Amino acid sequence: MQEVVYHSNFSIEESYFWFLARNKIVNKVFRALCPLEKGNNVMDIGSGTGGFAKILSEDYIVTCLDTEPIALEYCKKRGLDDLHNCILADFQKGDRKIKAAFMLDVIEHIEKDAEVVSQVYDLLEPGGYFITTVPAYQWLWSHHDILHMHFRRYNKSNFQKLHKDAGFKILYASYFNTFLFLPAVLKRFLDRITNKDFTNAPPVDEVSPMMNSLFTRIFSAEASFLPSLKFPFGISIIVISQKI
Repeated sequence: MQEVVYHSNFSIEESYFWFLARNKIVNKVFRALCPLEKGNNVMDIGSGTGGFAKILSEDYIVTCLDTEPIALEYCKKRGLDDLHNCILADFQKGDRKIKAAFMLDVIEHIEKDAEVVSQVYDLLEPGGYFITTVPAYQWLWSHHDILHMHFRRYNKSNFQKLHKDAGFKILYASYFNTFLFLPAVLKRFLDRITNKDFTNAPPVDEVSPMMNSLFTRIFSAEASFLPSLKFPFGISIIVISQKI
């Protein structure tokens, strides 16, 4: 990602509706389906500025990996200390017994996605869990994807196949960010029709405090339904798989 994205994410990750709701949903689904013990080793791959890793650190020993030093500097400011500036292929696991690995909105940034998913499989302990989220639908490609240096967006079918091909068993797969799907799609198409100029656009769409609060409540409400249900469409996809 461009460096400006890391600065922006650190400043808004604990207040912006998308981060708040996504983290709440992922945390809820993960804890419902992955019975880890307190104090287990987990790893946040592509940890960014550490917002979700900080949540995990309340119950688990968290290892953060990112390829950008600035991201790990922000992780350090959040009180995280097991920090590694490298790609996953170069990571030295040592005596860590990693019971769960997270890649939250990371795989779309990696050109050789199948290769890195296989590396995660090798990293995990037998029975370990892999928790992943990605943006959905290539037809929703936008300036946001370009700024964040994405290679692709996924559908649920090809994202599940990526896991299965590496040897993982799919435990759960669903679209999410469904309740805000229609306004998000309309905005993207409006931007295309009006040929909106994104030259100086911020990394995330700016919203008023009132709208941020409203969107937080709407998006976060999905946590009441997941993982009991599976949404048939949405702006994002979540997959939880297991090394067998």
